[in-house]
Amino acid sequence: MPRTLPAVVALGALLASPALAAPTHDVGKIVASPAFKTAVATLDREHDRTVADIITLTEIPAPPFKEDARGKAYRAMLEAHGLTNVEIDSEGNVMALRKGSKPGPVVVVSAHLDTVFPEGTDVKVRREGTKLYAPGIADDSRALAVLLAWARALDAAKIRTESDILFVGTVGEEGAGDLRGVRHFFNEGKYKERTK
Repeated sequence: MPRTLPAVVALGALLASPALAAPTHDVGKIVASPAFKTAVATLDREHDRTVADIITLTEIPAPPFKEDARGKAYRAMLEAHGLTNVEIDSEGNVMALRKGSKPGPVVVVSAHLDTVFPEGTDVKVRREGTKLYAPGIADDSRALAVLLAWARALDAAKIRTESDILFVGTVGEEGAGDLRGVRHFFNEGKYKERTK
């Protein structure tokens, strides 16, 4: 897994910051800031933990319409980090809120819990050097783990955002799932009126 990923993820985290909400933002200043450097250092330092999270999530089967076990594990990981309002909605989406400094719209960052692979697929992760191989590892276990890493980096760097950030693991992205989780989230979910 490339070690440049932490910088990319940290920059993405700062995209939700109030500093970037104004059209006069200066990315150079943000990248040079102590908070950004702390976030990147945290992501680099936590690399092995992120890889462990990827493996843990990948090795929990999540075929279409059977994401429950992975969803419960992801909820536990979000709770262990200390995010608030961690819950699984009626469709099976896992959500956790990181409070911002002002009420209002939330910024949603999401990845999906399900894989395209049918029930019974061997999901044991195989390592070859620095590479990991398993069904569903890149689509989308890695992104779920990156969301956790992102939350840790934001907190370690004490980055405060104006908007709340809602971390979401959605169900039903693949094939016959027909995006059922994300559709439920935006059409019927409790945050539907607050999403940006």
